[in-house]
Amino acid sequence: MSNPEVPIPEKMAPFTDNWAYLKTELAWLDRLLMVAVSRQKRELQELDDFALSDQDRVTRHWWKGIIHLTGQPNYDHARPPKAPRTGGNYAQQLEARIVASQRQGVVLALPQLRDRLQLTLFEKNVLLLALAPEVNQRFGRLYSYLHYQHDESDWDLPTVDLCLRLLCRNDQEWRRSRPLIAPNSRLASLGLVEWLNADDTTLLSRHLRLTEDLATYLLSEDPDPTSIDTWALAPVAEAGESSEIPAASWNSLVLPDPQLAQLKTVAAAVRATDGTMVLLAGPSGTGKTLAAQVLAAELELLLVIIDLATIAPDDDGTIPELDDLANLPPCVLLLKNAPQWFGRTPTAEAALVQSWVIQRRRQPGLTLLASPYLQSIKPSWRQAMTGVVEFPLPDAAARELLWKRAIPQGTKKDRNLRWPHVALQLALSGGEIVTLAQTAVALAQQHEPPTLTLDCLHQALALHHPDLKLLKPSRPKRSQPKKS
Repeated sequence: MSNPEVPIPEKMAPFTDNWAYLKTELAWLDRLLMVAVSRQKRELQELDDFALSDQDRVTRHWWKGIIHLTGQPNYDHARPPKAPRTGGNYAQQLEARIVASQRQGVVLALPQLRDRLQLTLFEKNVLLLALAPEVNQRFGRLYSYLHYQHDESDWDLPTVDLCLRLLCRNDQEWRRSRPLIAPNSRLASLGLVEWLNADDTTLLSRHLRLTEDLATYLLSEDPDPTSIDTWALAPVAEAGESSEIPAASWNSLVLPDPQLAQLKTVAAAVRATDGTMVLLAGPSGTGKTLAAQVLAAELELLLVIIDLATIAPDDDGTIPELDDLANLPPCVLLLKNAPQWFGRTPTAEAALVQSWVIQRRRQPGLTLLASPYLQSIKPSWRQAMTGVVEFPLPDAAARELLWKRAIPQGTKKDRNLRWPHVALQLALSGGEIVTLAQTAVALAQQHEPPTLTLDCLHQALALHHPDLKLLKPSRPKRSQPKKS
């Protein structure tokens, strides 16, 4: 039976257009800001009650940073305690409506940007905060009021401090999110935001706004998906979590027939029942992530990727991210580095993981555990899986196919570079082949005309695998004419 609290995308009404989506997101932001305004009003009232004279009020910006009115020393502002999660259903319904809109061909600018650039939820919401004053000046006035307690500036743009205060529930999230909004972060390097007063103040006091091109795109009546290429062409660091509906197909997988048959059986099992959980075991680069993309495309579900190596329990042993993982919409969830939670020496408490697994099995969708070695997963967890798919390293025939696919169409190739010879000599995984091919193609661009040569491949090999050697193919001996 499906969990009745988790909305099914097919039953959710899609957004009619991009502005209908924005209105929903801005309504959520408005509620978030009003809670913050209410909290700040209470704090100011406490300050007025505490101040004994006009001098106390004039100097409050000095003593309020030292005296914490709740009695517990903390940051230079009164950080609210961690509040219970109450927005799970809203987040699920919003994501389900986004998926329903995408299936009907409705382009939603911010979700599409998030998926294409693999932005985290925090990064996406920072962009929403910066976008809001472009829609309604009321948001700018609320920002100005919330800034007043800290810097008395009359800016209508959010500061780093305000973004962190509004979007982080505890100190660990604050520490983890702060680098995501620094001047050298992806948001800045991709050209999504620009900094004001960036040279003469602390990071927390800096204001950020969207670049004009991004604001225009996000507020478009009919967003052009190709506009994202402007930002997507910039280098992007790998995100801890990504959500997308990939366009991968079964033909993109280079796997033996038994493994392909197993993966198709997994897809059938997901359609038949909830809570399917499968272990994908195999060395890095053998196709586990691509298989997850293919399954997500086949099932028409979001793909959510989490690297468990990036999640560390709090000092009290709790894992705040479990709340987010428990409130996911129907999706394909890929957990990389699964031994971190499901191995013989896990970093997370077994009881917490077990409780989350029970909850996850009640929800529609597919959970995939990725591990480089089958034996790295505790036997009890292996037995609890719906199935186990082992990904082998490719044989010579598969490697030849992977090399041919890794080279962009139209690339001119020297005749001395023969893929059967390369595949036979270099016993590499698919991921390693792709990396080598990309470097070799980049080196080929230095030639005039651009030509992929054996020397390009040698240079790429020296960079990525200096311990491996690629010998030149031997020329077949010419047969001597028989003497009469």
